[in-house]
Amino acid sequence: MSQVAIQGKIWNYQEIGAGEKHGRPQGSPLLVLHGWGRSGNEWVRMAQDLSDWSGRKAYVLDLPGFGGSSLPEVRDIYEYTKLVIQFCNYLEIKKAIVVGHSLGGRVGIVMGARYPELVERLILVDPAGVKPKSMKRVLLKLVAKLFFWMPRSWRKKMAGPMMDEDYRNSPALRDLYRAIVRDDLKNELKNIKGKVHLVWGELDPILPLKLSRVYRQLVPKSSLRVVWGAGHDPHLTKYEQTLMILQENAE
Repeated sequence: MSQVAIQGKIWNYQEIGAGEKHGRPQGSPLLVLHGWGRSGNEWVRMAQDLSDWSGRKAYVLDLPGFGGSSLPEVRDIYEYTKLVIQFCNYLEIKKAIVVGHSLGGRVGIVMGARYPELVERLILVDPAGVKPKSMKRVLLKLVAKLFFWMPRSWRKKMAGPMMDEDYRNSPALRDLYRAIVRDDLKNELKNIKGKVHLVWGELDPILPLKLSRVYRQLVPKSSLRVVWGAGHDPHLTKYEQTLMILQENAE
């Protein structure tokens, strides 16, 4: 495990593998980005297996605000993604295969749309980015419109019970959550010209499999593999099946 300080902020990450196989360089490294409320630790085994199999080096990050990385002050997902770009520049990562799970997928989408020179291809595992329709979201919009005249602190109390579980369970990260989760990234998906491989848990209760249709419609060079019997974390609950799929896409 390593730490670096970039512009006064601490980054925690793990560098895995030598980036070569049988003495030959194996091309772009893997850049692994975890989900909300997690850390890179839950991806280390997968990254090690992918690195051993492909010969590619892997970088497994603790995203800003999680694990051992500093909590950032950002206004939106775009500023948040710029921090990841700064990390890549610091380590002189010129191009990478980006593996993003959930929140990491949200970051990956912005990277693929706005920093295509850095992304060889995207592997999105149950990605956040397209918001599922729900009654909770409708009610939240109503609260914002009908009670705009109330102090913000009062509106927060009213809306709190209707917010997502990640928001309710992370009181110290609520400002970060509001900043980086609020944007729907459909327009960013339209701007991705490179290859996008979707890997989705069949039974994901948080980001349902049906959302994959939106990605397939908006991204011309996209493919989908379903991890049968898995929920939101196929890399944890259906490890071997997920590893096999990721190997196909990380060649």
